Formats: sequence, C-alpha cells, structure tokens
Amino acid sequence: MNLTLHERSEKLLKQRIKQLNPRDPFNFVFMGDSRGDGPNDNCFTMSGEFELVLKKAVELNPLFIIHGGDTVYTGKKEYLEHFVKVVEKIAPNIPMFVCVGNHDELYLDESNLENFRATIGKVHWVIDIPVFNFQCIALNNVISPKNKIYGFTDRELNYLEQQLEDAPRNTVIAMHAQPNIGRWTNLEGFPVTTPQSQEFFDLIQEHRVKKVLVSHVHAYDEQFIRKNRNGSFTLGRGTDFVLSGGAGAPLDFEPPLILNNYNFTEFFVSRYDILGPLLWKDFGRPRRSCL
Repeated sequence: MNLTLHERSEKLLKQRIKQLNPRDPFNFVFMGDSRGDGPNDNCFTMSGEFELVLKKAVELNPLFIIHGGDTVYTGKKEYLEHFVKVVEKIAPNIPMFVCVGNHDELYLDESNLENFRATIGKVHWVIDIPVFNFQCIALNNVISPKNKIYGFTDRELNYLEQQLEDAPRNTVIAMHAQPNIGRWTNLEGFPVTTPQSQEFFDLIQEHRVKKVLVSHVHAYDEQFIRKNRNGSFTLGRGTDFVLSGGAGAPLDFEPPLILNNYNFTEFFVSRYDILGPLLWKDFGRPRRSCL
C-alpha cells in the first residue's frame, strides 16, 4: 500500500527527532505556491523554479519543510501525484507537511479535497516536539476556492481552540491565505473584521502564538499584527505573520512587497524561542528538463 506524502513524512520525522540534541536548536523551512501543471508540464512548474527552491532547501538539512499550499495549479489527482513524485525524488529524507491551498482543491469545485487526501494526506495536522516546547498547527482557511473566499468557519475555530488549550511557548500556525491588512489589504486574503476572523486573532493572542505562516501571494513579506480590544488593529506590533509564496508559481509584482521574487524562509527553534525568518532567494535558472 502506497503511503501519502503526509504518512511518509510522519515516519521520517519520528526518526529525525530521535537524533536531536535538546541543547542545539533545530531548523525548519517554510515555502509556498509551487503551483505546477503536473505531468503535462516539462519542468513541473512554469520554468522549473520549484525544483531549484526545493534543492536549496534540502541543502540546509531542515528537520522538516512546511509547504503553505497551492502545490499544483489544479487539484487533479495526476497533478498532485506528480508533485509528490518530485518531492520524494529531490527530498527523499526530508519530511514535508502541506497546508491546503485554493489550487490544491479541484479547480472551480467547492472544497473538494478527495484527491488531496488520497495523495498528499491530512488536511489538519500538528507537529509536536515537546522537548523543544514546539508545536505547529495546520489550518484550512480556504472557504470557497471558486469564489475566492477565505477565512474561518466556526468548526475551524473550534478545532484551533482545542489545539491551543495546552499550547507550548513555541507555537506556530501554518495556513494558506493571509489577512487583508496593511500591505496585504487588496491581495485576496481573508477579511479581518468578520466575527470569525476577530475570534481567530483573539485566540492566537491569548495563547501567545509566536508565528503565523502564510503563502497565497507569490512574493515574500512580513507584518506584525495586533488586534486591539475595540476590534481595530495595530501594525508593527503583535504576532509575527510571515508570507512566503515564491516556490515556483508566477510571481506577483504588484504591490511591491519586501521581495517580489522566488523565495523560501528558514527558522531556528530552541527550547525558549523561535528565531527567523531567514530569507533565501536567488536560486539560479533551470538547466535541464525535470521529471
């Protein structure tokens, strides 16, 4: 029986955790939006950039890689299978855990995750490393891929609240879409003024979530966001939101963000804190045909 990418990654992670020294920080990588066209695409992505991004990430020997979603352009099973094949060839010994993006669902279909679950695996997952007081919680904040609606259902928020009950000091949340605020106001993310979004910010602030990792926009940026008691927001303080969506999809050049180019991010986790992001960019050009 073939394992999904998630099942394979869980097994690899268990083996790699055994090799950790609690006195030495571990690193992990976050990337998003590779969005390849599957086996019909000669280089999987538009120009093969995903392969270059992933190869560089593997060179860093991270404990694991988190992909923020939009692995493929459309969630046909053969496309998702091809993504898994590429990952397993380039990163055979590195676990990769994937958040659901709008393109990972069947194109223009309402929240159909059958193919995702059959190939990549779990939609909701948690990476838990108690010796480092570390936890990463994956959420699905794609409500309607057809209508480009993002946010949080009551069920999703209940799930998050349960996971945060005993949240350790180094808690991270990973999800696909970014909040519509600050430089991201008009970038098709989730509105911050709905009751569900307000509750989301209340939860992450109450439990002192260290980082929120998002992708969706094909660039790199970072904003610190704090929700105030009256429902307004203050930028430059609060929770660290890191956006990294430059793993191969066509780049977004408007509006100008910190980096409108291919990228991924690296983080370093000790028992006491999470350092980063360290931004990686400039991966060269593809030199040969891919799988």
